[in-house]
Amino acid sequence: MKTRIMSIAALSLVSVFFAAAAVSAEDAVKEQDKLQTQDKLQTQDKLQTQEQARLKENKEGEEAGEKKELKKQERARKGGENAKGEAARERAENVGEAKSLKTGLDRADEAAGENGQQGRDTAREKQGNAGEEKALKKQERKQEKKALKEQRREKKQERKENRSGQRQGRGNGGKR
Repeated sequence: MKTRIMSIAALSLVSVFFAAAAVSAEDAVKEQDKLQTQDKLQTQDKLQTQEQARLKENKEGEEAGEKKELKKQERARKGGENAKGEAARERAENVGEAKSLKTGLDRADEAAGENGQQGRDTAREKQGNAGEEKALKKQERKQEKKALKEQRREKKQERKENRSGQRQGRGNGGKR
């Protein structure tokens, strides 16, 4: 009986040591996984900050380009009002219209390239022709405004002519 108790005690001691070794091995694996995930997060953070810096530089470059384009348009408008008239104004407006027809998805294509292309394609399908319709409506409103402005100019010119005719009529009557 003593031998059985001794053998059971010996086996239980051995099993305790193996259980402790298994737990420590499991802890070591968990610690390794934790370190690996921390490394991955650090590299992702670095890549993300680099990407943000690159996008910021691109954005600043685009803003500078847009500012130059706006200055050109402003000069063209001023030049059109001063010397060349309607032709220069129309050129400046056409440049603005072409720029306004660019959608957010087009700008995303330029910025991101291939990344997320599938998502942008599905978004385009959902949008359909909504952007084109909006651009057409905007263009129609612009043309209507232009026509109204032209009508106001014509009415103003007519009134001016009527007043000058009335003044001439009064001038002749008073000189007799």
